[in-house]
Amino acid sequence: MKKPFVLLALTASLLGLAVPALAAPKISAQSIIVNPIPTTLSVKLWVNRDPYGTGTPDYRVGESISISARVSEDSYVYLFNINPDGTTDQILPNRLGGGNYVRAGQIRTFPSASDNFQFNIAGPYGLNKVLVLASRTQLNLGQLSSYSGGSAFATVKPQNPGRLAQALSIVVDPISQPAPQQDWTSDAVQYNVAY
Repeated sequence: MKKPFVLLALTASLLGLAVPALAAPKISAQSIIVNPIPTTLSVKLWVNRDPYGTGTPDYRVGESISISARVSEDSYVYLFNINPDGTTDQILPNRLGGGNYVRAGQIRTFPSASDNFQFNIAGPYGLNKVLVLASRTQLNLGQLSSYSGGSAFATVKPQNPGRLAQALSIVVDPISQPAPQQDWTSDAVQYNVAY
């Protein structure tokens, strides 16, 4: 089984298995978890080539990418990459350093300038989506993902967006009290790995 992230010479690869772009399924907004309950907590997500988080920038294999998030209230931030083939990688938290707690108004960029690695695009070609989940309380992702051996990144157990959404809703709802659905929110951005 090929690992979704590879750390070589202090470089982490953001994507995994190679598949042709034509075979990649479309990633729909409906397949990503969204909180339908209004909350005062907000999170904004973007990649370095799209500072407004509204487009779909292109990256080529070997180029670096960084992901940034800003929260309106002190929150724990969880990042996931949904690959063109529908598999999901957990980006944050991880074992490489830097926590996932973000103060209100602070921008958290991953990897940060002080991290000793960078994310380099490695494929597969096609449309990717990054999902951020911000929660007022720390979440236990043990039911969702796990670390194997000395891996720096956790492997997400449900390997398709629909199952990820279902698993995240199970993780989020029971943890926060007394108003669990008002204690979290999400955002997503897209980027394309181009030929």
